[in-house]
Amino acid sequence: MGQDNTIPGNNGTGDNESPVDPASGTLRTALDAITRYRLIIGGIVLAVLVLIGVVIWVLVGALANRPVAAPAPAPATSTSRGPLPADVEAKDYQLGDCFADFDSNATKSKVVDCTTDHSAQLGAIFRYKADDTFPGANALRDKGREICRDVMLNEASTKYALLQQNVYPSATSWDNGDRRVDCFIVVNSGNTLKESVLQK
Repeated sequence: MGQDNTIPGNNGTGDNESPVDPASGTLRTALDAITRYRLIIGGIVLAVLVLIGVVIWVLVGALANRPVAAPAPAPATSTSRGPLPADVEAKDYQLGDCFADFDSNATKSKVVDCTTDHSAQLGAIFRYKADDTFPGANALRDKGREICRDVMLNEASTKYALLQQNVYPSATSWDNGDRRVDCFIVVNSGNTLKESVLQK
């Protein structure tokens, strides 16, 4: 009946809670702020780590699926031979070499500057590994045709009647270490080529 039954030390609700000490409330608020700050910083650090992981994963995936770049074709004329014309052994022919009076059965040929009269140009080379076994004449012939299909000719090549000629090892030359298959772009007679016919 109008009496205040609040007991000192009680908050008047009938519960047995202790009153809030103003000093401890400030401490709790400060602790809550520090905890929140730490959680925010932790979240940011975690997000950054996840982002770095995703970037690394994307880069690794992109590099793994990236096709290997094909080696650039050699220039049409070789600069490492010294002055041309030069008699060169068959094992030392280089991609893009041009040949006067070319004979595919010769062990040597005359390499000339591709701007001078010539009858053939080396368009592609394939080398088997040193420890490979002799694959047989049919497989070697097929390999020659395969590498010839990949030869890229330039616009100047349309001025000439060109043929492809494959040169590959015999069983005997294979036993002597010959592992290369060559694809020559040739004309059927004479030194009628006057320029490189390979795409640079």
